[in-house]
Amino acid sequence: MHRIRSVFILSILVALWITPITAGARELIANFVYVGCNRVGFGATDAAPSTANVAQLQQTLADIAALPVKPDYFFFVGDMVLGMQADGGKTLSAELDAWKPLVDETRFATSGIELLPIVGNHEADASTQVSDGSYVEYPDAANLSAWVNWLNTHDLAKADNGPSGAAELKSDLLEEDNNQTQTYSFDDLSSGVHYLMLNTDSLSTVPNPSLPGKTVASWVPLHWVEKDFARAEQNPQIKRIVVLAHKPLVLDNPGPHDVVYDTAPYTLGNTLLTLFSNSEKFAGYFAAHAHEWLYTDKLGPKQNVTQVIAGNGGSQLESNWNPAGGAYFGFTRVNIYDDNTVGVVSYTRPAPTPYDATSAQPAAKPLPEIFFSVAGGGD
Repeated sequence: MHRIRSVFILSILVALWITPITAGARELIANFVYVGCNRVGFGATDAAPSTANVAQLQQTLADIAALPVKPDYFFFVGDMVLGMQADGGKTLSAELDAWKPLVDETRFATSGIELLPIVGNHEADASTQVSDGSYVEYPDAANLSAWVNWLNTHDLAKADNGPSGAAELKSDLLEEDNNQTQTYSFDDLSSGVHYLMLNTDSLSTVPNPSLPGKTVASWVPLHWVEKDFARAEQNPQIKRIVVLAHKPLVLDNPGPHDVVYDTAPYTLGNTLLTLFSNSEKFAGYFAAHAHEWLYTDKLGPKQNVTQVIAGNGGSQLESNWNPAGGAYFGFTRVNIYDDNTVGVVSYTRPAPTPYDATSAQPAAKPLPEIFFSVAGGGD
């Protein structure tokens, strides 16, 4: 009788051990929302002074403020405004100054959710038309300075520990010394998450082969990122590492400026993928730039890196993006759980015609949550 009871109890324990943890059993340890690419295009008529798609921006802010579980942060991962002018930062400064009141006049402003913008190529770069009629982008020092000044004026950077000093700048082939709030990181010790905000259009010293006197676009401070990761990996209080940036690491049929720089001898994108793949704590790369929503997993040498693109904030959507049910604007929620998984929820609202319609927009609705594992499998 005792043996039967013991076998019965053992069978229950084995069943519990091999049964996957359900979503309901997971404990949420951190969560944030993010999106990128809300600016209108150069052909927009009667654009707002901010050059934002105002109706989409303000509905997204209202939706985020109304979430039943308050997110820890709202990361806006670039291309908030049109920018892209070589005029000493004047256009960018004016657009950013017009953008901030759009946030202040919504209920988001009193929600207690911290807004942390990340620079995109439309904030960092300028462009020049070359002989074949195409436009070549390059990081613009004045635009980057205007961005940094705007962040500092409105206290929109969480830290200022980015690349600085002659040796560190030289190591990453960086040209200027105002990088501290372009790329930076911070620890949220209440949740055990390390957040790294990455400028994917840093001003380097690498010449642009198409533009004499200019430097290449899509540059990142690779060695600074490697050191930052090493510190986070060695910190026992940090359980997860999250990277947010404007440009993706990979993309189908990318244009010349669409992914992190990865041309020999500077294979920055591939090196980052390897770094993330080898990290025990890496919990996803969250980007925008492409005007679509795209989930890509099994990246990197260990096929354990996940990239999410949420570039559907309000800019004109990619013509070849045809999701089931039709193209949509919205934002993305990222949930970090205690069972070594990360959940991604895309909140969607139908894209109107025209895309920059000024009429009131419907509240976004969530799609089913997608789960993936932390790169190292956990603690």
